[in-house]
Amino acid sequence: MENISVNNLTDSTNSSLPRDIKVLLARKVLAEEKNIQIATEKFSEIVKNLEQKKQREVINATGTVLHTNLGRSPNNTNFSGRYSNIEYDLNDFKRGTRNEYLTSSLSSFLKCEDVAFVNNNASSLYLSLRALVKNNEYENVIISRGEIIEIGGSYRLPEIINETGLKMIEVGTTNKTKLNDYTKALKNFPNSIILKVHRSNYSISGFTEEVSIKELAEIRDNYETVLLHDLGSGLVIDRKFLEINNINIFNNETSVQNSLDDGSDLVMFSGDKLFGSVQSGIIAGKSNLIEDIKKYSLFRTYRCSPSILFELQETVSRYLNKNESSIPFWHLMTQSYKSLEIRLNNIVTDSNFKFDIEEGTSLIGGGTLPEVTMKSPVLLLKEEGKSSTLEKLLQNEIPIIPHFYKNRICIDLRSVFEDQDKIIKSCLNKL
Repeated sequence: MENISVNNLTDSTNSSLPRDIKVLLARKVLAEEKNIQIATEKFSEIVKNLEQKKQREVINATGTVLHTNLGRSPNNTNFSGRYSNIEYDLNDFKRGTRNEYLTSSLSSFLKCEDVAFVNNNASSLYLSLRALVKNNEYENVIISRGEIIEIGGSYRLPEIINETGLKMIEVGTTNKTKLNDYTKALKNFPNSIILKVHRSNYSISGFTEEVSIKELAEIRDNYETVLLHDLGSGLVIDRKFLEINNINIFNNETSVQNSLDDGSDLVMFSGDKLFGSVQSGIIAGKSNLIEDIKKYSLFRTYRCSPSILFELQETVSRYLNKNESSIPFWHLMTQSYKSLEIRLNNIVTDSNFKFDIEEGTSLIGGGTLPEVTMKSPVLLLKEEGKSSTLEKLLQNEIPIIPHFYKNRICIDLRSVFEDQDKIIKSCLNKL
């Protein structure tokens, strides 16, 4: 049987993958398969699949605005990638304090004493608890049974708490936790931290009861402990902005400022959810506790890169300047049903594909407001052979990610930016 060389197999596809990678893949294929035709087909498929896995821009036409698999909050990347004064004092011509301006501006915006930045919100909780253990004599964490969460990626709260060396003290029941439950626990376990966790990715309804931050702050003072609030979603937007834009779905969502005002010592939240910025974890609250976190030996291993800190700085600046609509997430959230409908009609003008436009529902996503939906017009394709149509959308030069509604391919512009409409239109007309 005739053999094929590594070089010939490598050159059998015009993939844009680097040649060194293709050579390595070709060697692996030829080590397992000697038949030329089978080896060529297998190599082509492997290269094609790997090329599709390169991180690149996609169009999120799912209608889920904070799509975890697509990077959660969209953002404008403005960092040049060149040198920055991240840790340099331009006034004194010497080493400076890291992200001093960002710390000052966000503290001012949130009206808190200090803030710290880490790589994600899971780190926020872990480092906060670890620092408290190191600098105090805390042995336990008191938490309601209704707030013992699991989020995506196999993150389970009990496992995180266990890694901190603290013992988790569960109080109340799944659906009802009362103030007296916390009081009893503090009496029985005096060296305890109080932790309240926002149920951001699920809800409990019906015969329910939970204790507010204000109530917990009162008993916190009586027992000389600390109160932590893992808020997760990170709503900081001015309520007036929501009112002006007729957005009422956040009316019952606790904001970071609310939690701080009500008495939380530390509030932890994600930078890439309702805050509308890049992946990060933000810890806001009392300066003595934040300082302990920053001085903790492991803090450096979780801190943010200069590019992340720059983007956070840009986002905070937009909040402070009342320019919230320029934050990509909030820009998408302010789009009215009518404006989305007009855009859909422009996309299908002079189209050569079969479709319906119906009222659909969009989601916030990202483990935020799980029961809240938004009405949006959606484009339902009537194309036969869905797998072929879906493949063409996904393999577009800029891939278009739809979702399925009524068992049909659905394009929802709630999560699509206006300049992407022409790309969708062009791709659909090629179907």
